[in-house]
Amino acid sequence: MKKLILINILVFLCFSAFAQKGNATLFAEYEDTLKVMAYTIMNADTEEEKRTANTAFIENLTEVLQYEKSFKFPFDSLVNTGRVYSPDNTFRIFSWLFEKDNGTYEYYGLVHYQNKRRKRFEVIPLVDNSANIRNPDQEDLDATTWFGGLVYNIIYIKKSGRKYYTILSWDGHDGYSTKKIIDVMYFSGKNKIKFGLPIFKKSKKESQKRVILQYDSKTVISVNYDEKEERIVFDHLVPSRKDLTGLYEYYIPEGTFNSYNYKKGKWWLEQDVDIRNQTKVKKYKKPRRGLTPN
Repeated sequence: MKKLILINILVFLCFSAFAQKGNATLFAEYEDTLKVMAYTIMNADTEEEKRTANTAFIENLTEVLQYEKSFKFPFDSLVNTGRVYSPDNTFRIFSWLFEKDNGTYEYYGLVHYQNKRRKRFEVIPLVDNSANIRNPDQEDLDATTWFGGLVYNIIYIKKSGRKYYTILSWDGHDGYSTKKIIDVMYFSGKNKIKFGLPIFKKSKKESQKRVILQYDSKTVISVNYDEKEERIVFDHLVPSRKDLTGLYEYYIPEGTFNSYNYKKGKWWLEQDVDIRNQTKVKKYKKPRRGLTPN
């Protein structure tokens, strides 16, 4: 409770001074306040305290992102909050995790973009619905039914027609397994966001709208974009024992790699690819607790 009182005091003090400050100072003040809230979300003793801090974090981040020059402010001290710009610099995604008392996770996200028609910056919240999606490989989703995760890369390959973005994210899932998600995002209609397109091809007749890789939480895998080759490279996963086939919480990397190769607007699966000339593979891990808000 003391942490929540501290947050409220900081919010009041910062906001009372904002009107007298320039943009750079204003953004820095917001960032300092958000940093305290983010620390509480990760480290509070109870789920109730975390949720109170999370609500305040969403409200304050949404507010500051609507200022005209906020798009270029990095907020780089929010180390446990994903902050990824699209390659064409038209939007960015903030994402973060919320660990519940039962050890499972919820995810929260904000898409920050410039509405050129209205000539202003806007924010679209992403609502994690992954716990209720029965067939994630084939579901059409939107901002209110997002398959949540920490977004760590946005891929955009320029082509004619509507812009599609491939999103890579991490989901801690539970204490037994972890997931990596490869999804597609695009803007539709009146600045609405959609997720999922049947462009992930295993063969000419077999496709899916997103790719979910689930594996043993005690191991780490890589899912990364090789820009030079225009391919998404990832570990080939196998069950740790043959009798565990289909139980994905027991899947581990075998030591070989597969990829989705971009060809004419589709991602085509290729197995057992050579990655010797690829840039060093990065392994995305869970954010750390205990980082101080100072």
